[in-house]
Amino acid sequence: MVPRDERTQQALTYVRHQATKSLADLRVLVERTAADCGRCLGGISEKQARLQPGNEWSINEVLDHLIDATARQVTERIRDLAVRRPPRPFTAGDSSGRAMQTIEERRQELVRLLDDAVVLVSALPAGDLPAGTWEHPFLGPLNLKELIAYHRLHVMDHVQQIEKIKAEPDYPRVRATQFPDEPDHPDPHGGRLHPPAPRPG
Repeated sequence: MVPRDERTQQALTYVRHQATKSLADLRVLVERTAADCGRCLGGISEKQARLQPGNEWSINEVLDHLIDATARQVTERIRDLAVRRPPRPFTAGDSSGRAMQTIEERRQELVRLLDDAVVLVSALPAGDLPAGTWEHPFLGPLNLKELIAYHRLHVMDHVQQIEKIKAEPDYPRVRATQFPDEPDHPDPHGGRLHPPAPRPG
């Protein structure tokens, strides 16, 4: 067996710890994951989503990966394990079909998948869960509760990646317009939707 590096071992330790919690606690974790990711993606413009800092992914590319991974590594695998169906092995995804999607289309697709994960976990029966595992390419075999915990870990890792892009000096300091065909304009009010109200008196 190939030795795990420190980062992978830390991830596996987190997943195993979270998997010791009750299913009710894991449901809350999945709901919080969807909410945290939704807040992170709010108000991102097309120009901001296309920024590629150095050799790193752009926000669009991060979302393409999250969409593919959430569908193929989480929701489909939870469905398989929940009905005691052997989950299909891991295969690399292909996001080339989303090349022409807007940031809003990507955001909506990911939100739908995150909501699907909440519904799937909420529908799992209380008590003993079906046995079985899915083989993650780095973490190894994950049971149903570990897979749910992995979902939180994976999404939040990429949420932090998006927040790091937002902190880049070259990140466009613009406010997403209400109408997608309009160009982005600098926000003269420092991120506020309206100028600050004058002080009384």
